Amino acid sequence: MVYQVAQAVNIPVLGMGGIVNGEDAIEFMLAGATAVSIGAGNFISPFTSVNTVEGIEKYMEKHKIEDINDIVGAVTMN
Repeated sequence: MVYQVAQAVNIPVLGMGGIVNGEDAIEFMLAGATAVSIGAGNFISPFTSVNTVEGIEKYMEKHKIEDINDIVGAVTMN
């Protein structure tokens, strides 16, 4: 749904629902989310937000991405 909404509007899109780690956050951002929200994951672990940020940083380092905005909407479906 994030992908569809991001394609339909020209405003920032918040990705939310099931984000508990960096991989989840990256997937939402690749689909077009300009920001992500962590909710219930904080009940599982109070470190969910910290671990998610660290996961995003590791992904960016691994793929030599300097600006997080470079991944927002990077996935396209034709």
